[in-house]
Amino acid sequence: MAIFFRLTFFAALALFFTSCHVSSETALDGSGGRMAYNESLQSTNNEQMLLNLVRLRYLDTPFFLDVGNITTQFTYRTSASPTIPIPGFTRSNPFSLGGEFSWQNQPTIQYTPLEGQAFASQLLHPISLKTIQQLILSGWDVGLVFKLAVQSFDEFLNAPEASGPIPGYVPRYKSFFEVTDLFRHFQMRSQLQVGVKQNNCDKEGKENGYSLQIAFPDKGPEAEKLAHLLSAVHSDHGAYLFDLNFGFNQRGKIGIMSRSILSCLYYLSSGIDVPQEDIDEGLIPTTMGDEGKIFNWQEVVGSMLKVRCSSFCPRSSYVSVKYKNNWFYIEDQDLASKKTFVLLLQIYNLQSRESKTSGPILTLPIGS
Repeated sequence: MAIFFRLTFFAALALFFTSCHVSSETALDGSGGRMAYNESLQSTNNEQMLLNLVRLRYLDTPFFLDVGNITTQFTYRTSASPTIPIPGFTRSNPFSLGGEFSWQNQPTIQYTPLEGQAFASQLLHPISLKTIQQLILSGWDVGLVFKLAVQSFDEFLNAPEASGPIPGYVPRYKSFFEVTDLFRHFQMRSQLQVGVKQNNCDKEGKENGYSLQIAFPDKGPEAEKLAHLLSAVHSDHGAYLFDLNFGFNQRGKIGIMSRSILSCLYYLSSGIDVPQEDIDEGLIPTTMGDEGKIFNWQEVVGSMLKVRCSSFCPRSSYVSVKYKNNWFYIEDQDLASKKTFVLLLQIYNLQSRESKTSGPILTLPIGS
């Protein structure tokens, strides 16, 4: 009995002295660990972006809330209590020994509302040519980047009417898609070169801005077709060269006009599937096409992003949000839509990162 008592005593003592320690496995990989926060932040970022797309479809105001900081404290507690019966004691003279164990995770999350002049300016500022070039050079589909981030170039219009709330007339976009699909043809064969050039200063010493340069082979039917469509292309050393000034060139002719991040949001929101009853009740703007029929904006953005609508919560989705008693979601198997959505998030992060410190900070302590 003496040996048993000693073993029990030392076990309780060991339990007591570990009361201030939490294993690294629990702190990093447990339900309150790093991966759990990582997954939660990624999920809520996706949901926030989709929610703002849906809001714009309903002519509602978008709003962004950034997670500024996360701190957490782990509490690990043990105690000894008389719960295990000890041999040799009778019912009239009982004695028992036991233990208790518990741990808590107490995070503090800081939310920063993204608002004010600086953030609004970032949302409305045109996407830079350098950003467009970096996305293409990093492997993104040049056709997808142009369709999402470019409003027009040369004489080709990419539904500029959709850079704001849905217009009342049918957009122009088919020639733009034809050219960008040919760009993609050469990109897939590693035959498309994209560069950004800083133009020389004028006589007053002011910079004339940047221009986007595109080069592709001058041999083959696709090259001849693309060169025929482009107005300012010229051949040099076995390649066609195409130079587009940002904005307007010196002769006042349009070069390349990029969208802002807000314009990208409006553009993609135009194709969101909505309940017919909301259309009938006049809650959603529509575009009237030929013969008085409502124009289907999925013809424009359907190949890039499909956001579906359901009155029930989808069982399997990449991202979903509830808005006005309906669920809006992207199917998990819709790889094209997922790719466009990720590209949108990357452009948003590139455009808005400088303004994420503006606005007040809301600090919320979260329970275990």
